[in-house]
Amino acid sequence: MPLAPLLMLSCAWGGPSRANVALRPRPPARQAVGALLVCGVEVPNARESPASRALAAKAWPAEFPYSASDLTPLDAGKDELFYLLPRFVQHAAVEARDELGRFYSCALPPPGEGDVLDLCSSWTSHYPAGYEARRCVVLGLNPFELLANACRTEMRVQNLNADPKLPYADGSFDCVTLSLSVDYMTRPLELFGEIHRVLRPGGLACMAFTNRCFQSKVVRRWLAPFDNVAHVELVGAYFAFSAPWAANAA
Repeated sequence: MPLAPLLMLSCAWGGPSRANVALRPRPPARQAVGALLVCGVEVPNARESPASRALAAKAWPAEFPYSASDLTPLDAGKDELFYLLPRFVQHAAVEARDELGRFYSCALPPPGEGDVLDLCSSWTSHYPAGYEARRCVVLGLNPFELLANACRTEMRVQNLNADPKLPYADGSFDCVTLSLSVDYMTRPLELFGEIHRVLRPGGLACMAFTNRCFQSKVVRRWLAPFDNVAHVELVGAYFAFSAPWAANAA
């Protein structure tokens, strides 16, 4: 039986803290569902779950609790070869994509305002239809996919596992998004430190992930255990041990 569509979000403010939210397909109208406040963003049609509460009272150890082996994929071949051919396909169920678009409509700067960086981007950033930022940099591995991204004002081809250093000045962006790819990051603490650096004070970093993946390319820890709470805790640890984030939630 296929897994039900599920979208997880992990967000953090640039500055010192932590946060995460489970979004599921829109329920029948008779089922009352409110909104959750995640890092100051009111998320419509969201509901609490064990995963959304995973970081609420999380006590982190003194040192990063994951090993280099935990962050190594089964297929250690070059990412550039794996992503050489463009894939103009969707990597999440339609319900999850719709919910992610609704979340971004709340989290992104107003249309025409603000500067946005979309990491591990492709032909779609999963932003609301027609959304245009003042500046939208899409960074990913496949140039053909990036060229097809309607949101972009700039593009950059870069393998963040080989080089997590972001080529942007401190405080360049109001929002950084990383959709459906945080599970593939093998140097997450370096990358999240860079995300923190390029965000403006009060800027928002948003990580979105689902229960779908290329099993050979995600880091080993993502697969064992393959559990929503464990995934939230893993991404939460990336925030907690990378930089002085102001808030971290799910």
